[in-house]
Amino acid sequence: MKWSVHPAKYNRTKTIISLIFVFSFIIFVSISYGVFWGILGFIILFLSLHSYFFPTHYEVNDKEVKIKTIFATQRRQLSEFKRLYYGRNGVLLSPFKHKTFLNQFRGVFLLLPTERDDIVNYLENIFASRQAVSVDGDRGTT
Repeated sequence: MKWSVHPAKYNRTKTIISLIFVFSFIIFVSISYGVFWGILGFIILFLSLHSYFFPTHYEVNDKEVKIKTIFATQRRQLSEFKRLYYGRNGVLLSPFKHKTFLNQFRGVFLLLPTERDDIVNYLENIFASRQAVSVDGDRGTT
């Protein structure tokens, strides 16, 4: 199953507010410290928000998860993951059987589009077929 998520495209208000913040910060830094630091600040801010401003492409099959961003492609074997956690904006694939604070560091978060039901059902079927499923949380909508 393949899908793409581009948050900046779907949240116009947040995109405009974030761009106003970034540009006002850059203007402030340029006036205070010089143009070089303003340009460097812009690059750092914009690159740190790359997952928001640029689309992310996801591909999940029976064996692996593939996450492609503008800078890199990450591949992880589905056999690494033991549990699903549902969030407001996506699904966290956790390598642990029980809830732990390490989930956010060791797990993989998959952003989901607003039409998420098919993707969630597909992931549940994959985990159920491996009989290692332990689904936690609700399927809240965005």
